[in-house]
Amino acid sequence: MFKTLRVLFGKGQDRGFTLIELLIVVLIVGILAAVAAPLYLGYLKDARSAEGKSIMGALWTSVQANGVAACGTNTAVSQAFDRAGLPGGVTADTRWSVTVGAGNTVSVNCDSGAITPSSNDVFTLKGQKSDNSSIVILMHYDSTATPAGVLKCDLNGGTPTQAC
Repeated sequence: MFKTLRVLFGKGQDRGFTLIELLIVVLIVGILAAVAAPLYLGYLKDARSAEGKSIMGALWTSVQANGVAACGTNTAVSQAFDRAGLPGGVTADTRWSVTVGAGNTVSVNCDSGAITPSSNDVFTLKGQKSDNSSIVILMHYDSTATPAGVLKCDLNGGTPTQAC
């Protein structure tokens, strides 16, 4: 029986990988890791900013709904927080917080549907946790521009200036 195994596996030769083969495999894995890590981190930042944009959309929809309900009367932006799932201007998991300029209101003309905010920069959403603290998103509304409502983002914690 041992003779048969020796014939199959070679006469006393150890079978295994050579040092060159192992180095090539380590090199390939290292290259893949070097390429994949920045891509993965970029995907994480995109996912976090998409999370923030969806919160902004929910809040803007709530602000508009409150404006329509008030029909031509100025309504405070902060009144829409609860409807958008942001009690006190903070998400339930405290990952995001909303800041509104003092006295920011929105009025919706019920005949034309025209929206008139008291300030073009309606509200700002900021990340509060270590993984999203560099994300700042601003809802900018200018009725003379096309499109009138634009989200401006800064993914490095600064002041949002460019549409996202």
